[in-house]
Amino acid sequence: MVAVGEAKEEVMQLPDQERVLGFLDCFASDPPNVVLLEGGGPEEREQCALYWSALLNCKSASSGPCLECSTCTRIFSGTFRDQYFFSGSEGPIKIEDVRGIRNVMGQKPDSDGFRVFIVSQAQELTSSAANALLKSMEEPLPNNAFVLLAPERNKLLPTLVSRSWVLTLKWSDAGFAGLEEVQAWVERLLDFWDTGKGLFEHTAKKSDVDADLVRHIIGVCQKSLLHLMIGRLEDPVSKYWNSCLDSTYFGNLDNLFKKSLQALDYQVNPPLVLDWLAIQVYQWCNLDRS
Repeated sequence: MVAVGEAKEEVMQLPDQERVLGFLDCFASDPPNVVLLEGGGPEEREQCALYWSALLNCKSASSGPCLECSTCTRIFSGTFRDQYFFSGSEGPIKIEDVRGIRNVMGQKPDSDGFRVFIVSQAQELTSSAANALLKSMEEPLPNNAFVLLAPERNKLLPTLVSRSWVLTLKWSDAGFAGLEEVQAWVERLLDFWDTGKGLFEHTAKKSDVDADLVRHIIGVCQKSLLHLMIGRLEDPVSKYWNSCLDSTYFGNLDNLFKKSLQALDYQVNPPLVLDWLAIQVYQWCNLDRS
């Protein structure tokens, strides 16, 4: 995990994840046993998990944790005794790592709040570890909360997902190893929306288009839509949409991106999702052209 000062600063600078943080604020009065945070990047998921842990334990929390009290400081420094952190960032999470959870759960938390079990990079759970964790989650005890962190829910044991309340962080192009590739695809989309040509020859190469890539492309489009809505025409996509769409299409675009992400969640073929998104936007952009 990042250092305490850095972690607190980064949590306060998560403007792209306000929607997820808002849901966590709403959940705090009646916390679900298991929250699964997918999407975003590894550090963003960890920051949101720490936010949730602080929200459940900070005595000053109202619309969010104070991030300044001794409880918050210990949570972000990794020294809070009721917070257990497991990470698969350096290798598989084995059954030995999670076996003791059930014994700990039977004890009263040291604080007056919640005992929080955070499993980062949960897709690295071995089958035996995932099943052991599932048994603990199936026998919830008061004041125990689990947080699973993974790039996508479909990388986890389905029964783990079924026990979880899933929140999807906005995918950020920052930190993605294929950022230049994403930009190349955005340029192809712009050309297709303008001419109706040049996209399908690329999406036909299905091995070149996976769910992660399409999520990042959609993330760029979502950011451009936000720029368009607030009048900040800072990127080629928002500038192009401004030239051919009126404000009545803003809601259509937002719903289109949400449905595309849902289609990926249901494991629809990523190239088909991208083709469908591209065609829909092309039709709207060219509706009034002769």
